[in-house]
Amino acid sequence: MPDQAAQLRKLVRVAAQADPSLAPGGPIVAVSGGRAEMGTTTVACQLARELARLGKQVVLIDANVLRPGAAAHFGLRSDADDNIDAILRGARRAVEVLVDVEQGLRLLPGIMPGELPPPLDRQAVDHFASELLALSQQSDAILIDAGSGMNPWVDRLWQLARQVLLVATPESESFLDAYAAVKLSQHHRHDGKIRLLLNRTVDDWELAPLATRFEDTCTKFLRLTPKPAAALPEFLRTKQPRDNAPPERPTDPQSAFVPDEPFRRATRLLAADLAADFRVAALRLVKPKQLTASSFQYTDKRDLSQRR
Repeated sequence: MPDQAAQLRKLVRVAAQADPSLAPGGPIVAVSGGRAEMGTTTVACQLARELARLGKQVVLIDANVLRPGAAAHFGLRSDADDNIDAILRGARRAVEVLVDVEQGLRLLPGIMPGELPPPLDRQAVDHFASELLALSQQSDAILIDAGSGMNPWVDRLWQLARQVLLVATPESESFLDAYAAVKLSQHHRHDGKIRLLLNRTVDDWELAPLATRFEDTCTKFLRLTPKPAAALPEFLRTKQPRDNAPPERPTDPQSAFVPDEPFRRATRLLAADLAADFRVAALRLVKPKQLTASSFQYTDKRDLSQRR
């Protein structure tokens, strides 16, 4: 029995090296946009909140190095030494900089507004990946605000994730940018994990034709099968004070409100769907072909922060 247990642990380690999304622990979901201003940060923050309200222990990571906004969404102020930059530099452990947002939800803030992007060389990215996997052992789910567009940093975040929510809006340019992000990624590594999330929809009928078009295009030209698409209505703030906000916590007047009921209901349903998917994935056995997959290879040795 000890020999069998040791061999099983070895197989799990090999599988995790070949595909980081297979590593034990809470599943990682990357929320990404084909372009800026698609509502990626809003979706990530509200989805994390709804997962926490379902009883999950959730960690939200603001990995948007160009347009960080998760802390501001919750009315928080990030500290210079308590954000993702300190993790990438190896100055702090991820668990040391987590901020309690509300019950069941913790935030790893992004860089401070106006600061230069942190170093994204191979050592920094590998250190971040190891910290991310350590956090997954202490949570039920990790959500990453991966920002927009496609570059080696975003692609690496997609590789670490078990599921990628690709946020777009019904406008044709947004839809094409979402597909371009998939095409520019190492898409052969993301088969079966990308899910189109159509944000700011007016009616349910907007989703079906675009979802079919996205699936057909990915299948035909990229040989990639997306997950079933989902839709969210426009995010509208109400005048109701934010739930569970401690009175002494400094807040941003723009963010001290809760979303309106249609958006909350839609994100709640999406959170429940993700939670069900997490349970199914936890029961799924590692496929033999995944044990022999090649590990991640960088396209070059340049600092990834210089590539956009």
